[in-house]
Amino acid sequence: MLNKNFQFWTEASLHKVLKWYSLNKIEIILSHESEEIGSIELRIKMPLVVRLLNFVGYKPKREEIPYSTEAVFRRDDNNCQYWHRDENGRRFKYHCNPEDRSLDHVLPISRGGRTNTFENSVCACKHCNITVKRNRTPEEAGLELIRKPFVPKRNRDEFVIMKFCFNRNKISHLAYFQNILGSQT
Repeated sequence: MLNKNFQFWTEASLHKVLKWYSLNKIEIILSHESEEIGSIELRIKMPLVVRLLNFVGYKPKREEIPYSTEAVFRRDDNNCQYWHRDENGRRFKYHCNPEDRSLDHVLPISRGGRTNTFENSVCACKHCNITVKRNRTPEEAGLELIRKPFVPKRNRDEFVIMKFCFNRNKISHLAYFQNILGSQT
């Protein structure tokens, strides 16, 4: 796969290539002349080299953020991570004030949950954490998480260098270089 400027970007699975092709996100640069793939609605020659139509940049390097209570609150944007319900039963996110928020361990520490991990910590309003959930799991308390907790990452202001390593056993690599060498003569 090439980026918009025809520089090597990455290798992608055929599934991704077909998905992106159907969404008009890529163009096929080279294809296998004798193989066809597709479905009833669409038949195309097997793509070997494709180009992204709208992407020119590079992937920024990312690093994990060190665990802290404030980092959990930032990750969750000070929103209680348990759905709240209005008088009609519709779900909504509740934004916590600094004095109303608390750190909740999804699986309580007394029940085997890990402390000081992003995967077991969420921002919760004091009502959900202290009054409703107490020392139970969300399922036992009848609470539903908005999203699964995750380790947040930040960009390091550096970019990943994508390197192309020619592999003579890959038909796409051979076809691309034969096409480049053939067009330069």
